[in-house]
Amino acid sequence: MRDRWLPFFAWTLSTRRLHRLLFLPNSNRFLVALLRHFGARMGNGSRVYPPLVLVNAGKDFSNLSIGENVYVGHGATLDLKAPVTIGDDVTIAGNATISTHVDVGDIPLRAHFPSRSAPVHIRRNVYIGSNVVVLPGVTVGEGSVVGAGAVVVDDVEPGTVAAGVPARPIRKVDRPREP
Repeated sequence: MRDRWLPFFAWTLSTRRLHRLLFLPNSNRFLVALLRHFGARMGNGSRVYPPLVLVNAGKDFSNLSIGENVYVGHGATLDLKAPVTIGDDVTIAGNATISTHVDVGDIPLRAHFPSRSAPVHIRRNVYIGSNVVVLPGVTVGEGSVVGAGAVVVDDVEPGTVAAGVPARPIRKVDRPREP
């Protein structure tokens, strides 16, 4: 029965209009419960806001693992072709995209750019800015910041501020001053 309802609930996650039409709760608790029900691992205190777009999920959301105290903003897109692992205390701002696969389709370019997929890891205590695109196989290191609009094609070292297209290290994250 779960398999039959999955497409409907995936669509539910991706549209605010449906929430209003069916009088569904427009709260992050509702979305977190749906994600858990369909196999995603969700930590306590995590918040996910609609619309959330999940693509290439297959028959469930088991490729999604979100730690504790994670914020996923409005309009985020998560590609679940390969595993997406998000650590504790992470903020993913609105309209961010995490992609785990690249496929140009059935065109002649496929000979030069074969299909590939790889997991994405976002370690703990990370901030991903608005409209960031994280590409397959990337690991964003602990304590890092990725600036708005960046396209992350390579790993981001722990404690680094990265920005730009493609994302490049800008500087190290300053340690908080102790009183």
